[in-house]
Amino acid sequence: MLSIIIFILILSFLVMIHEFGHFIMAKRSGIGVEEFGFGLPPRAWGKKIGGTIYSLNWLPFGGFVRLVGEDVDDKHKDAKNSFYTKNIWQRMVVVVAGVFMNFVVAVGVFYIVVFALGFKVNLPLIADHKFAFVNQSNEVLIADVSAGSAAQKAGIEAGSAIISVNGQEITSTSQLQSLIRASENKPVELVLENPVNNSQRRVSVTPTYNSDVKAPALGVELGEIVALKYTTLPQKLFAGFIHSWNTFDYSVTVFGKLIAYSLREHTIAPVSENVSGPVGIVQITSQAVSLGIVSVLQLIGLLSLNLAVLNILPIPALDGGRFAFIVFELVTRRRANATFEKWVHTVGFAFLIGLIVLITYNDVLKLFHH
Repeated sequence: MLSIIIFILILSFLVMIHEFGHFIMAKRSGIGVEEFGFGLPPRAWGKKIGGTIYSLNWLPFGGFVRLVGEDVDDKHKDAKNSFYTKNIWQRMVVVVAGVFMNFVVAVGVFYIVVFALGFKVNLPLIADHKFAFVNQSNEVLIADVSAGSAAQKAGIEAGSAIISVNGQEITSTSQLQSLIRASENKPVELVLENPVNNSQRRVSVTPTYNSDVKAPALGVELGEIVALKYTTLPQKLFAGFIHSWNTFDYSVTVFGKLIAYSLREHTIAPVSENVSGPVGIVQITSQAVSLGIVSVLQLIGLLSLNLAVLNILPIPALDGGRFAFIVFELVTRRRANATFEKWVHTVGFAFLIGLIVLITYNDVLKLFHH
């Protein structure tokens, strides 16, 4: 229940920030704002101030802004303060203002995250990727610890990264295995790091012979993470922008590889397993809350960035779809048919609702399978 409440608060905050962008730029452009609502209708309370109704609504999910002349059926469409009658550049600014606000939040939150983590951020190594404007290195992650193993007896837990062995920096699983296999019945000192908050501790462990691998071993299953380090002054000054770009770029790379694999293997399983809707994000929120405030901030930054990117795509009913029609007008010097544009956005909205329902259904199925 706590995770659900926190998820609703995060989502509402990000949506309200987005809508505030539309609101403030509409006001500055002389466009009338009929209503600025907190939550979704039905309305619980409202007060009209300066021509705008500020309302609280019963459904606590985000909010909305309703502009004069935004709908082609609006009887005030041709009024002086109508969105419809404003010039191309004014309409463009109003449409992209929400995306801009979400991007600003993402950059600001990532500045805080990078600073809080001592200018080192760890990401799961899902696919090989070259991160821009930052120093990167691979680190070995302990994915699992075998019961009764030397590692378990030494108090080593899954989820820790092995930074060094006897003072030697570890950058690959093969390097770690070589060092461990040369240390049978000899204690080795490991420096372990928590990838969530970068806290470190030293552990002494004595590798023991493992009959399965026929060599000395710690008794752990290994994986890899990538560490992004901001060491120079320019990297630190632009850390929020750099991390926002790298997060977006890495997400596109990973998603692209998932789609390519799905097409190659003729299955949608990899994509469906890695795409989450509201139910899946609640689970992710629960994990973030259990890991601490920095993880929650990382989630806020990621969601805000995703909202910005998703909304700027030329998808009907979203800001990017509306922006595309304005660009069409700019290029052709004539407006698209208003009825056609409304029809396109209506169909797009229905498609998005259907997609959300499908993804949510898939999230529920994954819950039962787990």
